[in-house]
Amino acid sequence: MEGRCKDGERRMWMGKSGRDIWKREGVTAADCGAEVRRHSAWMSVVLSFAGDPLLPQDSRSNRKGKASRTAAEMPEKNLCQKLREYPPAVFFMLGNELCERFSFYGMRAILTLYLKFEHHFSNSTATLIYHLFSCIAYFTPLIGSLLADCWLGRFKVILFGSIIYVFGHALLSGGAVPFLSTGVRSMFDFSGLLVIALATGAIKPCVSAFAADQFREDQADLRAQFFSFFYFAINTGSLFAIFLTPILRGRVQCMGSKYCFPLAFGVPGVLMLIALLIFLAAVKLYKKPPPSKDNIGRQVASCVYTGASRSICGKNKKPVDHWLDRAAPEHSSQLIEECKRFLAVVLIFSPLPFFWALYDQQGSTWILQAQRLNGRLGFFTMLPDQVNALNPLLILIFVPIFEGLIYPAARKVVKVTPLRKISVGLLLAALSFAMAGILQLEVNKTMEPSPAEGRVFIQKVGNAPVSGFSSDTFGQINGGALSSEKTELDAGMYSADVNGNKVPINLTDPNAGYVVGFFENANGSGDVKQFKYRNEKTENGATRIHVLVPEEDGGRIFACNNDGELDDHNSDAVADLKTGNYIDILPGMFSNPNFKLYWGNNCTGSGCPNHVDIQSQMGAIFSLYVHNKTTADDLTMLVRPNTVSIAWVFPQLIVITAAEILFSITGLEFAYSQSGPEMKSILQARFI
Repeated sequence: MEGRCKDGERRMWMGKSGRDIWKREGVTAADCGAEVRRHSAWMSVVLSFAGDPLLPQDSRSNRKGKASRTAAEMPEKNLCQKLREYPPAVFFMLGNELCERFSFYGMRAILTLYLKFEHHFSNSTATLIYHLFSCIAYFTPLIGSLLADCWLGRFKVILFGSIIYVFGHALLSGGAVPFLSTGVRSMFDFSGLLVIALATGAIKPCVSAFAADQFREDQADLRAQFFSFFYFAINTGSLFAIFLTPILRGRVQCMGSKYCFPLAFGVPGVLMLIALLIFLAAVKLYKKPPPSKDNIGRQVASCVYTGASRSICGKNKKPVDHWLDRAAPEHSSQLIEECKRFLAVVLIFSPLPFFWALYDQQGSTWILQAQRLNGRLGFFTMLPDQVNALNPLLILIFVPIFEGLIYPAARKVVKVTPLRKISVGLLLAALSFAMAGILQLEVNKTMEPSPAEGRVFIQKVGNAPVSGFSSDTFGQINGGALSSEKTELDAGMYSADVNGNKVPINLTDPNAGYVVGFFENANGSGDVKQFKYRNEKTENGATRIHVLVPEEDGGRIFACNNDGELDDHNSDAVADLKTGNYIDILPGMFSNPNFKLYWGNNCTGSGCPNHVDIQSQMGAIFSLYVHNKTTADDLTMLVRPNTVSIAWVFPQLIVITAAEILFSITGLEFAYSQSGPEMKSILQARFI
C-alpha cells in the first residue's frame, strides 16, 4: 500500500494520471491520507521541474488498462516512422504557423526604420512606438486565451483572429503609399498596427495548443517532439521574412520614393492570407475541443480571492496544507488543485517579462546600432534590418545541435532539467547585452562629431587662393587664408575676400555642415559657390557624393558599377550636374565595392567622357569638385564612413539565440504539459 501511495503521490503534479494509478491499483485518496495531501502543487511542480525530467502527462499511464512495455523493450523509432504517426492536421498547422510568422516578423523587421524614414520620427520615438506595438502584441494573448478557453474555443479564435489579421496588414500596406496625405497615412498605419497587435495576440496562444490537441492521449512523446518542429516552423518563416523584406524596403524603389514600403508590407500581408487559406484547407481534419462553458478565468480569480482573503483576514484559520485549500467548499477540489498548479507555474515563469524585454531589443536598438556598422562583408552587403535574420537561421542550426550534442554531453556532467535550462538562458541573455554595450562603445568612436550649439562646420575646396575670410558683423576673422581642413565657426552671415572682392557666404543654419568652393578662372577673376549638407551618416547603407561645379552647363552625373553598368533600380544614381546635388551609391547584395562616377553632356552612364573611380563606403559623404581635369584627389570626405564591421554583431546574436533555445522551447512545452485541459491557452499566453 505504501509503495502504491508513493507512486500516486509522486505523480500528483500530473493531475489525473496520478489518480488513475490509484484507481487501477485499488487505492483511494482516503487510504493514503495526509501522506499524499501534505504535498502542495507548488512543491510538486518545483520538484518535478528541478529534478525529474519533463514527462508528458499521459506517458506513464495506460488509460485502457493494458499492460505497458518498458522503454527498454520498446524498439526505438526513427524520425520518419514518428512523422508517419503524426495526425495529418498538424502539418497544416505547421504551414499556417510558418506563413503567419513570416507576416509578423517581416512586418516588424522594417517597422522601426519605416517610422524613422517615412514618419520622420527620432530614434527614441521610433523605438518607443515599436515597443508599444510589441507590448500590446504580448498583452493581448491573455484576452485571446480567455476567449479560446471559455467561450469560442481555439478553432474559432484562430479563424476570426486570422481574418482580422489580414485586414490589419491591408491597412498598414495602404498607409505606406507615399503619395497619400500625412493624416491619412498616419490613420492607416497606426490603426493597422493596432489591429495586427490585437489579432496576433488573439491567435498566438491558441495555435500551438490547438496543434497539440490533435494528438491522441497515447502520443504524448510525439506531442513533446512536435513543439521542436513547431519552433522550427516559426523560425523558418521569420528567417525568410527578415531576409526578404529589408531587400524589398531598401533595394526596391516604387511610387516615386527611394524606399518601397508598400511592397515590403504587402508581401507579409499576402503571406498572412496564405496562412488563413492553409488553416481552412484542413478544417475537416481538425479535432476541435469545445471550450469550457464556465468562465474559467472568473473561477480562477474567485478561487484565488477566496483562499487569499480567508488566509489573510479570516477568523478561523485552521491549519491547511496550502492557503488555496481555504477556498473550499465554495470551489471544488479539482479547481483548487488546478489553481495551485497554475499559480506555481506562473511563479516559475515570473522572469519572462525581463527576458522578452531584452529579446525584443533586437528589432529596435540593435537595428539602430547596425545602421552605424559597416555591412559590407567582402562581396556581400548586409542591410541593418537583415541582421535579425541570423537569429532564426541560428535557431534552425542550433536546435538539432542542442538536442543531439549539447544536451547529451551536458547530461554526462550534470543533471539537465528544465529549471536549469531556463536559468542558463537568462544568464546568456544578460551576457549578450553586455556584449552589445561593449560594441556600442566602439561604434560611438566612429560617429561623426557635430558642431557645438550655434556653430557650423565649413569645408573649403577649389583652386583659388583665399586672401581672407571675414564676418560682416564682427570684422575679419581667421587672420588670413581659410584652412583646407574642416573648420568650426559661429553660425551667421559672412563675406569672403576673393581677389579683392567680397562675396557673401550664408552659414546661418546652426549645427549644419557647409562646403564652400573658391575658384580662380582663367582670366584671373574669382568665384565662390557653396552648398549645405547633413552632418550625419547616410541611411540605407549608401555612399553619397555631392557635386560642386564652377561652370554649370546642363550635364548629368551617373554612378555605375566597376563594369560601367548603371543601376536602373536606384533613382538616386543619376543627378543633374549642379552644385549641391548628390548621387547615392547603393551596393547590391553581392557586388564589387569599386564604382565609377561618369559625367558629361548629352550622354548616359559609361558613355560619358569624364569619370573618376570611387570605393563605396557605407555611411560616408563626399564632395566632388568637377572641373576639366578632375581626379580622385578632388574627392573630399565630409562625413566619415562606418568602420566597425557588422560581423561584430554576430557574437551577441549567437549568445542570445542560445538563450532563446534554452529558455523559450523549454518553457513552451512546459506551459502546455503543466496546465489542465481548460487552462492550456491561458498558460500558453502567460508564457509567450
